Amino acid sequence: MTKTIGLLHPGQMGAAIGAQLRAGGARVLWCPDGRSDASLRRAQEAGFESRSLMALVEESEVIVSLVPPAHAEATAEVIRGEGFDGIYVEANAIRPGRVEAIASMMTGVSVVDSCVIGAPPVDHAPNTPTRVFASGPDEPLAQLGELFTDTAVQFRALGSQIGGASGLKTAQAAVQKGSRMLAALGHALAADYGVGEAVTDSVQGWAHPAADPTELPPLASRAWRWEPEMRDTARALNEAGLPAEVIEAIADTIKAWEPFKDRTDTDLNDVLTALHRPEGGSDEEVF
Repeated sequence: MTKTIGLLHPGQMGAAIGAQLRAGGARVLWCPDGRSDASLRRAQEAGFESRSLMALVEESEVIVSLVPPAHAEATAEVIRGEGFDGIYVEANAIRPGRVEAIASMMTGVSVVDSCVIGAPPVDHAPNTPTRVFASGPDEPLAQLGELFTDTAVQFRALGSQIGGASGLKTAQAAVQKGSRMLAALGHALAADYGVGEAVTDSVQGWAHPAADPTELPPLASRAWRWEPEMRDTARALNEAGLPAEVIEAIADTIKAWEPFKDRTDTDLNDVLTALHRPEGGSDEEVF
């Protein structure tokens, strides 16, 4: 039986995901109220059906929220206010605590925590996959997976815990975006000294440490040597007029591994646990 999906709202990623849902046999509805001409064009090109918000909620068995992250809670509140009682897929790039709060607020709704990793999907491109990861109640999770069968999207279920998929997304952002920003700082500093090509050449063939976390314990055993280097790097960035705070923070973090100096008997759990603050976190809210 054809499923009817409500899509909020067809940005570049949302429109591409919705197009794949249609390719898998679903009907996709969207609400044009207050949306831009670009959204209208994307929705028309993808073959989405236009509805008022009330009609979209009434007709949809599944609603997928792919909106600017700042609007995730407000979007969920609007959908709850319209009396939706189907499967609500919270697919925005937000931290687990926010998804948990949304799930608690959406009474009478089956909430699935989800995230999209990769570029907007196009025709089957196995070398550059777009993956949807999801966690939540078993039956809604299974139904969501079925919607992506025979599409260019690879679906992965992560279990029943709300917060699992959003936790993956935030962790992946730290690895992917954080490392790229550090690389950008390094290249900016190298360019100031006219050695940009040399620094590029020096890292050719490096593997990303996130790809093999078993390398972290031996890394922790020698990380004590890096703190002075990081402090000096921060000073160099500051002198070049570049942001130094992130490197200072890395130097502070390295201190957590001081107990592992030159040790060979540590394991991955040891070195990851050591990175946590002694009291589990800061009292200061981070935005």
